[in-house]
Amino acid sequence: MNRFLIVTSDRSGRFDETTPADAMFAASPFSLGAIRYNLEKLGWETCYAPQRTSLHPWRLARLIDRFRPDIVYTYGGTVALHPLFCRRWLCRHKAFAVVHGWDDVYGEVWDDLFGRVPGAFMHWMERQIVRRSDGVVTLSRYNQQRGRAWGVESVYIPNGADIPVYDPAACAIRLEGRFKLVYTGAMERWKRTPDVCGAMRRLPADIKLYLTGHGSEHMRQYASENCIFLGFVPKNDQLCVMAQADVLVVTADQDCNAKLQEYIRFNKPILGYDGRMNLFFANGRNALLTRDYPAAIRRLAGDPVLCRTLAANAARDIPVHTWLEIAQQFHDYFAWLPRGRRST
Repeated sequence: MNRFLIVTSDRSGRFDETTPADAMFAASPFSLGAIRYNLEKLGWETCYAPQRTSLHPWRLARLIDRFRPDIVYTYGGTVALHPLFCRRWLCRHKAFAVVHGWDDVYGEVWDDLFGRVPGAFMHWMERQIVRRSDGVVTLSRYNQQRGRAWGVESVYIPNGADIPVYDPAACAIRLEGRFKLVYTGAMERWKRTPDVCGAMRRLPADIKLYLTGHGSEHMRQYASENCIFLGFVPKNDQLCVMAQADVLVVTADQDCNAKLQEYIRFNKPILGYDGRMNLFFANGRNALLTRDYPAAIRRLAGDPVLCRTLAANAARDIPVHTWLEIAQQFHDYFAWLPRGRRST
């Protein structure tokens, strides 16, 4: 049986080495939770190491020697080099490949969260991770291009999305307004969520934006009669809110975000930021990408034909795989990857 160890910078405390894959998937049915759960369906044995283990090389080395993985999959910039260090200096078990799951532009995130000096360090660290790992899987065509500039060919495996299953009768949330926009997910400043929230002040009160997910203190200033924060809601409520939307919104300057595939599943028009997302969408054909949210929202609200066309084209143009299909892509990639190829 193949063994798959996920090494992350996760500080949430929700999961640890003893958390079964099905319990993790029930709480987090996307990204790592979904990949891990579905790899077990394909015959893998899996384990999850959060930051409390991954941050300490000796502790991580003991876990590696005990679990004896074939693949160590790193996720997050702060600990991604630790398995390589452990393999060279600390582990008895060395027959594993270290594969990095590359999502965000780490340096840019640190620029925003911590400032320029820590950001400069993480820009350097990101390059080291990508160049030193035995393999790199990326969700992002933009990152794939960056890796090529560093002499690394990343394997592109996008996010997945299962067909949504939800119970409207079990959801008490009812959206109001002539035209309803919905944003789901975290609202950190680097995700540019304030841009669309601020834009709502320039629109009529019957055009409403609803946001679900964990918000930050800096977002409270945007709450109004047409910018409504629903907070973190159960998954069934989140899906029901999305089903009631006229438009689904994504604001980060990224071409990789789990909400993109999930949004497409709902056959709704998608409004996004006009930047790197052009590597995922064809602007004006299968999404409307903009840097002028008030104008774009007015356009969508006044043109139902455009809304239907954008949604139909996205469903036609962009394949969305189930998480089991995504796990199969990981399985196929891991099958030919040499174990323990490098010593550094």
